Amino acid sequence: MQFELPRRHRKSFEVSTKKKLNTKFNKTESLEIFETIKKEYNSSPVTFGSSSGKKEALLELLIITASQIAAEYKDCDVVLNQGVPEIKKVKSS
Repeated sequence: MQFELPRRHRKSFEVSTKKKLNTKFNKTESLEIFETIKKEYNSSPVTFGSSSGKKEALLELLIITASQIAAEYKDCDVVLNQGVPEIKKVKSS
């Protein structure tokens, strides 16, 4: 799969994941990228009300990537846990 991100998130995606946005990723790589962004989101300082807003930008990026992964792979589902997306594997019938 290839992620399609808004312009404002493209650079932070490449900086966070150290991978080019135009690369095609398999399922394992996509889930690893999601976990990498999530780890960076959890470790970033709270920036509510500031003009930089790195934590909020990472949360937006996390929601966008989770949504695209769930749309691409039908055995993955997105669940929000206290506002932070998590990807759960669902049994395929």
